[in-house]
Amino acid sequence: MRAFARSLGLLEWEVLTPAIGAVIHGIDLADARALAHHGDELRRALLEHQVIFFRDQHLDPAAQVRVAAIFGTVKDVASNFAAHPANPQVELLESHGHGPGTDVWHADLTWQRTPPIGAALYAVDVPAAGGDTMWASMTAAYDSLAPELQTYLSGLTAVHNWEGPEITGFVLGGAGGEARYRTLRETYPPLEVPVVTVHPETHKRVIRVNALYTTSICGVSREQSAALLAMLTGLARVPEWQIRFHWKPGSLAVWDNRAVQHYAVNDYHPSYRLMHRVTIG
Repeated sequence: MRAFARSLGLLEWEVLTPAIGAVIHGIDLADARALAHHGDELRRALLEHQVIFFRDQHLDPAAQVRVAAIFGTVKDVASNFAAHPANPQVELLESHGHGPGTDVWHADLTWQRTPPIGAALYAVDVPAAGGDTMWASMTAAYDSLAPELQTYLSGLTAVHNWEGPEITGFVLGGAGGEARYRTLRETYPPLEVPVVTVHPETHKRVIRVNALYTTSICGVSREQSAALLAMLTGLARVPEWQIRFHWKPGSLAVWDNRAVQHYAVNDYHPSYRLMHRVTIG
């Protein structure tokens, strides 16, 4: 654990694994003055550890938005999830263990030209057991590859498309599903994305292929595309690049969507789970 003494108290980073994850102690995130005072340290912790966690926080929707704003721009909810009635920038993620593709390794919205740079997820009501979330470092995954393979992959692109069975079924099953489905198809056609991207702040290379949204590798045969996708999507499942977090009420996770993939473990049906999410644009 590394400690940093500051006039507003002691901020400590509890490093969870060498590749990814740290718990931040010594800050009340609802205290706007403390949040602003430690903003630079929190941003540095996120860049270094890719996902950071806080325990025993008491955040109303406005306070959660203030936390997210430390890391980037917060916008109104524009996803398929409902917005909080008290704040249009907070998404309500309610589930009894049946999620729309959340139990598939992915980075958020990689089928958009400007995906989110991150998210802040706050636990309001969680099951007594189960319902963990996992994150995997896709910079560590890239670094694990042979140099020759890194070079080859850096010259490839891949197609990302939201229109898989998980998301399509979720969209069509909601209110106004048919109209929403047509709008999404018109607004977000399949998008070609580099297989390897460079993080704009850390300058580390990142594997940008995920099992939920990446449908094919461009410029190779169907068989080669399938083999490359199997290999690349499998990198997120390597335990050495992962962290698994057990939620308790008042827990908050902030992650860097440019560097990680995540997976919501779907093992708590029929228990209820309520999370508040703020997307960082």
